[in-house]
Amino acid sequence: MAKKIKGMVTQFGTRGYGFITGDDGEKYFVHQKNIFNKSRLKINTCVVFDIQNSEKGQEAIDVHLEKRAKAPNSESSPLSNTVIKGMFIILFIIQALVVYKIFL
Repeated sequence: MAKKIKGMVTQFGTRGYGFITGDDGEKYFVHQKNIFNKSRLKINTCVVFDIQNSEKGQEAIDVHLEKRAKAPNSESSPLSNTVIKGMFIILFIIQALVVYKIFL
């Protein structure tokens, strides 16, 4: 099994290919067909990949987005629809009680 290398996407065009600069300072060619899940890469995206020698030089294969650890004080995930609906129900009940006390 080849050693995994970390790097950052420096170029990636609309034609489905570009370059990744590895942590070792080398530039590696990457093609859309070598990206896991066929997702589109964006510039400055951190990735992990293997290297394969081709006739045109070193090529990045089996490219995956790098998983980052979540910081303990980072923002939490967005609220689900169920939580938002519950909050609206509570707000409606409070408003109904206020209207009842003031006007009735």
